[in-house]
Amino acid sequence: MTGYEPRFYRDSMGGARWKSFRTVHLETDLWIAVGAACYRPEMESYALTRAKYYRSLLDSHIRLFPAFLTSLTPLPLPSGDIPELIREMYISTGKSGTGPMSAVAGGVAEYICNDICTGFQVKEIIVENGGDIFMKVESPAVISVYAGDSPLSEKIGIEITPEISPVSVCCSSGTIGHSLSFGTADACMIACRSGAQADAYATAFCNLVKTSGDINAVTENALQKEDILSVIIIKDDKVGMGGTIEVKLSP
Repeated sequence: MTGYEPRFYRDSMGGARWKSFRTVHLETDLWIAVGAACYRPEMESYALTRAKYYRSLLDSHIRLFPAFLTSLTPLPLPSGDIPELIREMYISTGKSGTGPMSAVAGGVAEYICNDICTGFQVKEIIVENGGDIFMKVESPAVISVYAGDSPLSEKIGIEITPEISPVSVCCSSGTIGHSLSFGTADACMIACRSGAQADAYATAFCNLVKTSGDINAVTENALQKEDILSVIIIKDDKVGMGGTIEVKLSP
């Protein structure tokens, strides 16, 4: 799908601590915030250049392996020289049981985050790509879960501390946005060290929530994965949560 879908939750992100900007290239729509003292205007053109680069890697790979774009189940990793981002997408979706593109937004967020950190010696940064975040912080930051019309939307979050970061926080939904989902959860948030892995797991466990009665079992299933640091699943007025990252509740 092309075009821009308004992301209203971005209005509540950021604050005086951050200097933010938006980077858009085709379907990639990034909100990037860096520590205000670290911001440099050239970061904006650099982020666009990197977004175009990763898109070119994906397009080249899809031309060779068309199923990479369309498969809804894992694919075997091809032999030969595979770009690291794409390799991680194969591996992470092999663990989650989803198609390779279920890991793309989180993976791209991580790689662009790391590129900016390396290129500009940034100490604090958040890269958000369609609800999927990769971040590095020097002091605590709370990431709230946006869950659309649920009464619990933005009432529950997790506190990311320097000891936890860098970390990925990805969210999938069966009721918000245009991404394909086979579930009906308003939000399934997963935190992992890897952006691609968090994104793939968020898709996988969101797919399993058909009714609010599924939340507890799906949450427990997610917490069995050693590489999942935190999970929050919201459906209507019900929530399941767990993990090693502290949960923060809003009134």
